[in-house]
Amino acid sequence: MNRSTKPARLRALLALALGIVALLALAGLAAAKDGNDDRIPDHWEKRHNLSLKIDQSRRDQDHDQLRNRAEFRSGNDPRDRDSDDDGVVDGEENAGTIASFDAETGRLTIDLFGAEQISGLVTEETRIKCEDEHSHDVGGVHQRHGTGANCTTADLVVGAVVEEADLEIEHGKATFDEVELAH
Repeated sequence: MNRSTKPARLRALLALALGIVALLALAGLAAAKDGNDDRIPDHWEKRHNLSLKIDQSRRDQDHDQLRNRAEFRSGNDPRDRDSDDDGVVDGEENAGTIASFDAETGRLTIDLFGAEQISGLVTEETRIKCEDEHSHDVGGVHQRHGTGANCTTADLVVGAVVEEADLEIEHGKATFDEVELAH
């Protein structure tokens, strides 16, 4: 080996070693994002004063019937029973998000915030409603302002938040009577 190839080879080995160190550092950072493997990011757990050592996913510190993983998925505060201060506890407010909708068969699947899934058919009789940003409760009575209260099956898109879903089971067949989306 001549003198000119030695430094080039040394630089190549050094670059390779630095690349391996960088990859290990990235893997360490990725693992640090959820140190207790509860599928809730550490930064969210820190912000809400939850333990980073104990699995927090199934706990319900605010006793609103919505576990912490569901609170995280729905954007709620796990230490506030009524995160949006509308008089309805979080566990009774948001059903989940749409996982899939097949317009051809009418099958709608919703990922519930409690980590379960429900499926049923959307038919011509299914009422699909959109909660507009101007809706609110006044003295326990639901008030709507403006338009946009009615939706169509075109609004049943993956990731859409479902406020409520009424599933009727009759003769072994599950059919949605009503689906209310947050808009």
